[in-house]
Amino acid sequence: MHLALNYRTVDPSHGGAETYVADLCRALVLGGHRVDLYAERLAEGCLPAGVNVVNVPAPGTTRLERLWNFADLSEQALRSGNHDCSVGFINTWAHDVIIPQGGVQEGSLRANAARFATPLSRKVYRLLKTANPKYWVHRAIEQRQYDRERPARYVAVSQMVRRHLEEFHQVPRQRVHVVPNAIDASRIDVPDPEAVRREFRLRQGFGADDLLGLFVGHNFALKGLRPLIAALGRRHRDNPTSRPIHLVVCGGGDAAPYTRLAGRWGVGDRVHFLGFYPDVRDAYWSCDFFAQPTYYDPCSLVVLEALACGLPVITTEQNGAGELMTGGKHGFILTSPNAEAELAAALDRLADNRERRAMAEEARILGRQQTFDLHVERLLAVFDEAARCRKARAHLGRRHAASAAGVHRAGRGARAAYDQPTERT
Repeated sequence: MHLALNYRTVDPSHGGAETYVADLCRALVLGGHRVDLYAERLAEGCLPAGVNVVNVPAPGTTRLERLWNFADLSEQALRSGNHDCSVGFINTWAHDVIIPQGGVQEGSLRANAARFATPLSRKVYRLLKTANPKYWVHRAIEQRQYDRERPARYVAVSQMVRRHLEEFHQVPRQRVHVVPNAIDASRIDVPDPEAVRREFRLRQGFGADDLLGLFVGHNFALKGLRPLIAALGRRHRDNPTSRPIHLVVCGGGDAAPYTRLAGRWGVGDRVHFLGFYPDVRDAYWSCDFFAQPTYYDPCSLVVLEALACGLPVITTEQNGAGELMTGGKHGFILTSPNAEAELAAALDRLADNRERRAMAEEARILGRQQTFDLHVERLLAVFDEAARCRKARAHLGRRHAASAAGVHRAGRGARAAYDQPTERT
């Protein structure tokens, strides 16, 4: 199949969506498919040699202008392509299949507002967000993505995203295919996990028996770092003799407010900010559990990576990845990041070696089951269906054009005959 993928910047170091697009390109090429990637820029060496990169510029003086222009020029570029099926992800609209890796804007806005304690503060947050020009540009893009006149099909990476597509954009259910995210587990494997664990802990100043929780993410507020630190603090305050938990934080966010928060809760010496960590595999294989009490995540790839490394996971019902888990077996799924009692209880249970180790084995099995090969196989079924519909529409369009041309020629002939002078008798 000849596929055209459309994503502005492909650089796996920037986050989950960029990693996903690179992995998808690689898997499709290995599967023998022809892949064109319509992009503005990409990191060197992030794609296999078989991918044909079509440069799409993004001119403009502001970030929003460049964002819009890339989507607009992508539509123009895709029109001239000779592909079987086009696939878009975030912030572009002219596709046969759209995979909204970032979820739905209104769903994200509603979930993010839950970070604030009072109805008034949540209302103010929503007003400020909707007054931002960025909101309206993204809204305009989504309106084109989910325009009922477009014959696109949609791949929701979780049931949560499917519900949001129906709720906020009235997308017909028959046009939505739920295909959960997956990972290429070989990308996170290391030759000797025990050696990695020893070296990481020695380098960071941890003992072999210290209990380490891991948090990975750049957007600390969205991913729930504040309630996580507060839960660690309450646990320490309410039961000072409980087993200490050290939290390792990997991500490029602003650590200062959270460092102060940890200090106020009396756990400043137990929350460790490593900043942007070049090879997060070291942290996966060196920690004992993973925590991401997120306010919104369509289907977090880092959760799947953590599971595949044998880490029980704490996450929330606002994370589509939690739909794959069973609470108490692979970790814990909180009703919300603000569910303080649930979060504290989850931390206490993970502090128990026997219970945590049993969950770790189940987590590893579950994570390894989310294979990228199976994911791509399910995607290809959607791509094939979209390609057949695209071909049928093109054939129907040609028939209509031919029919219209025939009518036009017949009309010209009749007019010519009518205009001929008749012979008088």
